[in-house]
Amino acid sequence: MDFLRKYWQDLGLIVAVGVGIYLLNGWGTIPTTEGLLWLSFIAILVHQFEEYRWPGYFPGLFNGLIFKSDHPELYPLNPQSAMIINLVIAYVFYLVPVFFPSVVWLGLAPVFMGFFQFIWHGIFANRLAKTIYNPGLFAVVFLHIPIGVWYIQHIVTNNMATAVDWIVGTLYFIVAVYILIVKGNMWLKNENTRHAFSPQQLGMFGRTSFLKK
Repeated sequence: MDFLRKYWQDLGLIVAVGVGIYLLNGWGTIPTTEGLLWLSFIAILVHQFEEYRWPGYFPGLFNGLIFKSDHPELYPLNPQSAMIINLVIAYVFYLVPVFFPSVVWLGLAPVFMGFFQFIWHGIFANRLAKTIYNPGLFAVVFLHIPIGVWYIQHIVTNNMATAVDWIVGTLYFIVAVYILIVKGNMWLKNENTRHAFSPQQLGMFGRTSFLKK
């Protein structure tokens, strides 16, 4: 468990590279809908690597900047909760639609989450930090958004989505964000956890000088 807790984001990048090679070798034979959902899965894996490994200081931003935590290395987000939440998001919320490409609402929800990430990373977090970048934004701009637009264009052009798909997909996205991101972080917080983020994962937001501002 300690190995997975430390390296889950690195293993995710390896999976992303493997899926990328699979798509490059077989794109002409892979149905477009399935291929786009695989690309969406790659996007979330790259996103998570960017947040937690390189540059990797999302935990510090989350705990230190947003929650003004006195112990940003531990609370409210910690390595255990981050691992659980992100593995569920990637390998359930994003990966399951790949195996059911005809269930359009199932694929729409992750696409909507990718768009939502721009609001969080591109606007909300940047305004608070007074920056133009924070870990996760690169994947949002260069992967989530273009892949999501491509997916929506594809399903609309081919008349694949019904009104029910749009409604259920939107509701599923909202529920997933609430349970996995909003409530998940609160349910799994632990002030007495023995698992701490590294100085790299805290960045400037773990410094005493920042916390005193």
